[in-house]
Amino acid sequence: MTSKPLWKCLFAFCLLPFTCEMGAAQTDAVISHLEFHSSDPALDTSFAWARQQALAYAHAGTGSMGPWYEAALPGRDSFCMRDVSHQTTGAAVLGLYEANRNMLQRFGYAVSATRDWTGYWEIDKQGNPSSADYVNDDDFWYNLPANFDVIDAAYRMWLWTGDDTYIRSSPMRNLISHSAHEYVDTWNLSPTTILTRTRLMNRRQKHGKFVDARGIPSYTEETQDFVVGSDLIAAEYRAFRDLQAIEERQGHTATAKEYDGKAAQLSSLLEQESWNQADHHLGGSYSREKGWKGTGDDLALYFEALADSSHVRESLKYVASGDHWKNEGIEAESYLPQTLYRYGDKESAHRVLLDLSRADKPRREYPEVSYAVVAAVVTGAMGVQPKYDSKVRKVVLATFPQLMSDEETATLTGLRIFTGTVDVGEVGLHQVTMKNKTSKAFTWRATFPGTHQQILVDHQRRRSHATTLLDGRSISWVDVTLDAGRTAVAQLDQTAEHTDLSSQSSLR
Repeated sequence: MTSKPLWKCLFAFCLLPFTCEMGAAQTDAVISHLEFHSSDPALDTSFAWARQQALAYAHAGTGSMGPWYEAALPGRDSFCMRDVSHQTTGAAVLGLYEANRNMLQRFGYAVSATRDWTGYWEIDKQGNPSSADYVNDDDFWYNLPANFDVIDAAYRMWLWTGDDTYIRSSPMRNLISHSAHEYVDTWNLSPTTILTRTRLMNRRQKHGKFVDARGIPSYTEETQDFVVGSDLIAAEYRAFRDLQAIEERQGHTATAKEYDGKAAQLSSLLEQESWNQADHHLGGSYSREKGWKGTGDDLALYFEALADSSHVRESLKYVASGDHWKNEGIEAESYLPQTLYRYGDKESAHRVLLDLSRADKPRREYPEVSYAVVAAVVTGAMGVQPKYDSKVRKVVLATFPQLMSDEETATLTGLRIFTGTVDVGEVGLHQVTMKNKTSKAFTWRATFPGTHQQILVDHQRRRSHATTLLDGRSISWVDVTLDAGRTAVAQLDQTAEHTDLSSQSSLR
């Protein structure tokens, strides 16, 4: 959450640096086997701090609660839907599979008609709705992007782990089914009604502690003069795009086509209605009286909701500007490294990542920061993450090196993925080594910047695939079937003619 006055109150009790940075001594300490080492001392320092800090917030859990990690204001001993949705990737790479599953399922269980198909915005360490946000089913805090954000987190964890409980278990089916239908209808979130909706709907009592926050149509909480935020549209788009992939993977063609249509409508609505042609960025919130105001580029890019390549490039320039991100709150800034790496601006991503993790950074003890830094190093700098290939309808483990130069080196060991772990080593932008330490074979998609006709796999030439991304970069890849226990090396042929890497590795 982003309640700054409450954060200040909590911080007043956190006087010792160790207490704030690493948390109180734990009796249920959690360990991780993930290690990262590189030729970039600053990146190593950032990762080491983030890993230790993130694990300090992780709890093995006792009794009926089970494993969990803190994902709310420090000291609150709770986890909220937005923060958890953003922290799941960092938690997964650290190996906190059970905590992710437990927390997301608890959000899924909570979705109910008694709360107009919302769940509990924040859950405490006993597994109850947090009293900081909840009085009763008629009086509680809730930001409407949350259902869609949790769906996206569940989808990503399904890809990361291969665990079908993220999409097929009773609590997750409860979340997915009702969010895609009753939730959209109840809160007027369909593409045809979302701009004409009333800001606060389904109000059941006139007065109460949170009645003015029961269904905020955005993650923006500072003002109340709008009916929908562009982040809500972007989050809804992402959820329907994820659901399309889930249904497609299960062979449910008609439902997949339905969700594809809804996602396309939402993306079109977002770009046609909220794009500010004069300032070259997305508007943040909409009211019928004032139109669009503010900015919404950060989460539109995070949720990959933009389909117009020129909009993608302009939005990236906007969020990468120091004038923008240096004035962001810590929550919003924590999203940026992963987003900037995803779209190839590794210089800006590296810059923001180091800023987030510097020792004198205000509020860097916010749990979201450390988990975001860990995730950005793994999925961004090293470019390791599972992806769903809709053309072949399968999940592949992709790598895409984004080190700062072709001379740098980096290694990841003990990276939790699928049913076990992998080790990954990278040399600049031209060589990646992958060791499969899981119990099953998987498809490794070795991807490199630039256009290349061939890629070497264990010194054997393989014909590669190539494409141009929305942000304008060209990439090439080969798929390698990697059996359990096998190590393979993919690299560019440095003697062959190929596109200059330095010109393809970044937007800058």
